[in-house]
Amino acid sequence: MKAPLVFSFVKEQRMFLMLLMSLLTFLSVLCLGLAIALGTAVVRWNMQWNLMATVQVMPSGDEASAMKAIESVRADIEWEKQISEADAARMLRPWLRDGDALKQYIPRMVEVKFKSRAGLARAADSIREVSGTRFIRHNDGMRSTTRAGWKVIALSVLILGMVMGAIVACISHITRNITLIHKRELEILHQIGARDNFIARQLMKVIARICFVAAIIGFAIAAPALLVVTSIAHTMRVGMFTQMTVPGVGWGVLGLLAVGIIVLAVVIARKTVMGILRK
Repeated sequence: MKAPLVFSFVKEQRMFLMLLMSLLTFLSVLCLGLAIALGTAVVRWNMQWNLMATVQVMPSGDEASAMKAIESVRADIEWEKQISEADAARMLRPWLRDGDALKQYIPRMVEVKFKSRAGLARAADSIREVSGTRFIRHNDGMRSTTRAGWKVIALSVLILGMVMGAIVACISHITRNITLIHKRELEILHQIGARDNFIARQLMKVIARICFVAAIIGFAIAAPALLVVTSIAHTMRVGMFTQMTVPGVGWGVLGLLAVGIIVLAVVIARKTVMGILRK
């Protein structure tokens, strides 16, 4: 490619802008990638627990009626599992300790997975009418975890917005400085008939080349970082974060983000130059 006719960056300016845009691209891709990975985890977590519930029959409750109520919605049930007294005692061991005083208060529990949310709602209405019986949706118990996931996603999006704002400010500032440095050359070009669009295109080409290389560098560093974060999350035994992953569509969105940063930089450069030239 030929060197630009109007604007020229010294080596230090090129390296500074390239490093700066590489860092900002890295942060943008990382923030959006974490938001996508966490969003995938939240959706999968909800899907995992959304159709499950536990039926608890207290010792003073009507167990026969409760089992009859479960049978009445058998068509909506995918599977069920009765939790034995031994399993229930093992789960409640921190509260029971070594004594038997509280064992008589352990409820009879049945874990149920339904075929649909409508079926779960019908079963809840039927089973809750039985005296001494509780119908506990697993999704309700996980609501605090889901809220935490959405809060982290919102924070990631907020940081992404701040990084994009930094990109706009940096490109605008650098473009303005370069334009003012070449102000004398621009006046000469105007005198010989050069149009503003021609002058703006010269700087847009320089900015586009620098940001293209910076986008590749930033994306190449952010992608392994995201893979490391998701692999660490997968090492956890339980919890929502074990579901974190960036699907194929997510990687496509991240690639579009890197391209969008290049386009944004070029557009900002053009607007800044045109604004100065029209004064």
